Amino acid sequence: MTKYNGFTLIELLAVVLIIAILTSIAMPQYRRSIRRAEAVEAMINLRTVYDAAKRYKAATSAPALQLHGLDVEFFDVSTSESSFLMNKFIYSFETNGIKSCRANNGGFCLHFYYKHNSFGKDALICEVQDGSKTGQQICESLSGKTETPYLIE
Repeated sequence: MTKYNGFTLIELLAVVLIIAILTSIAMPQYRRSIRRAEAVEAMINLRTVYDAAKRYKAATSAPALQLHGLDVEFFDVSTSESSFLMNKFIYSFETNGIKSCRANNGGFCLHFYYKHNSFGKDALICEVQDGSKTGQQICESLSGKTETPYLIE
């Protein structure tokens, strides 16, 4: 009688199958967490630019229409245009606020209004583009609400 030390092919396939099932369950949640972390980073950068634009407006009585001239710098951005790309998001200056949209059709935008028409005050709104389910999930997680507009602050 011989004694075999090792695993059979069936046992190895069962282990691989279990790992594949666990991975298929974990990957969507991991991707969602990554997208939310990127959105939070964009929200922080947008807040920084927005605060600098408010200081600029207070000092000059004119709205900021480009990053150049503001008292804020980002090490990976150098532009004098009205919009710039930073970490997968396109930031653009508008007369009523500053907008940050995910590049490559990301499904949502963050818009910091100087004075929002509905709220009568400064407002950070998350806007879903093209009815994107991913964008809706991100906006709901950032605002903690399910009704639109997704007011974050």
